[in-house]
Amino acid sequence: MWYLACGISDHLTYGAAVGYIAKWDRADQIRVGGQEGGRLFAMKDGKQWYFMEEKYPELGNLMPRDITAREIWKVSHESEVFLDMTEISEEIISNKLSGLADDCMTYLHKDIRKEPVSVLPGIHYFMGGILVDEQHRTPIQNLYAAGECCAQYHGANRLGGNSLLGALYGGRVAAKSACEQADVVDLSCATQIDFPPASQISEIKQLNKVMQETMGVVRNENTLLNGIQTVQALTGNLPLLGMAVLKSALARKESRGAHWREDYPKSNDDDYLKTTVARFDGKQIQISFVPVPERR
Repeated sequence: MWYLACGISDHLTYGAAVGYIAKWDRADQIRVGGQEGGRLFAMKDGKQWYFMEEKYPELGNLMPRDITAREIWKVSHESEVFLDMTEISEEIISNKLSGLADDCMTYLHKDIRKEPVSVLPGIHYFMGGILVDEQHRTPIQNLYAAGECCAQYHGANRLGGNSLLGALYGGRVAAKSACEQADVVDLSCATQIDFPPASQISEIKQLNKVMQETMGVVRNENTLLNGIQTVQALTGNLPLLGMAVLKSALARKESRGAHWREDYPKSNDDDYLKTTVARFDGKQIQISFVPVPERR
């Protein structure tokens, strides 16, 4: 048996004021543009509608990622959404956003100093990962994990800037744990696991399409079930990851952090203030929930 994903494997962060430049991976830089004074808007009745500022007057465009991503997603069904950075000072653009400015000019032929940039929610961070304990040990003997590949610190919604926690602190803890046990444990390889063969490119593309359609900003039972049915027909090892995420999202019948179910819009602490764990026993993926450790 191996542990495929945990943490909250159904939780993907869709960046706050995040968009992406066509097919180039610049989502995070555009998010920074929003943090430095950029303003999200859409056209409404022929005028610029700053919807985040209207709905959330206290924080506006600085609302948490999950909330801003949902608002962009909702508005984008009716109108194209833009990030206006024309009011940001030249000093900030030169010192903090020079890469973004260059990329927008190169790929979109737009000068962010003079015109807005079209944005959409983009996948920014995966809060799930390999199951580890406090010492970053996995259930597989002599295997340790740290960083974004494992689930340990972030729960349902990672706070901005905390991604380095898993890499730096988690990496140090994992290394220390491994060194402490190096002289006292059997360092033989873990039991051979019978993984499916590598996925073909065509099936990877199909899996990508299914996951984009079913594990987006807003989810519901019907789309998740359709995704599971499609992924079940795919072969190779990557569909196992997709199936783990889909089944985790289906089993969590609530909304929490970056996991938003429109058919279950409220959080349910009684049943789901827990960590989702997906296990593969060699034949199928099983989903369970384990209590979150008490703060010490």
